[in-house]
Amino acid sequence: MTKLNSLEFDCARCKQPVRFSLFEIEHHPDIACSHCWKKYTFKDETLIRHLKQFEKLCRTIQESKEILGNTAIGVDMDDAKVKIPFKLLLTRLSSCLDLEIGDKKETISFRFEPLKEAGAYYEPAGTT
Repeated sequence: MTKLNSLEFDCARCKQPVRFSLFEIEHHPDIACSHCWKKYTFKDETLIRHLKQFEKLCRTIQESKEILGNTAIGVDMDDAKVKIPFKLLLTRLSSCLDLEIGDKKETISFRFEPLKEAGAYYEPAGTT
C-alpha cells in the first residue's frame, strides 16, 4: 500500500493524522505519530479484522472505477428520485470507519488517490 493508499486516524495527543498501512501493523504492531511520537499498538484481532474488511471494501470500490461512470446511488424523497453518480460521490466524500476502542470512539479514514478519469470531477456551471 502506498502513502496515497493508507489508513489514518487523528493522534490523541497532537490531533495530527497518524498514517499507517495494514502491512505495517501486521509486521510491526507498534506505530508512532510522526509529529509528537506518541506510540500506538495494534494487537487486537477484532480491530485488525475490521480494518482489513474496511480496506478491502475501499479497494474494491477503487478497483471498480471502470464501471463507476455507469453506476449511481438513488435517493428517494417523497415523489422525487435523484441519482448521484458514484464517480461524483467518490470525489467529494471520504471513506471512514467508526470504531469503539475501549471507551472511546475512533474514526479511521482510508486515503487513496482520487479518480482522475474524464467526468470524475464535478464543476458547477459557470466556473470554467
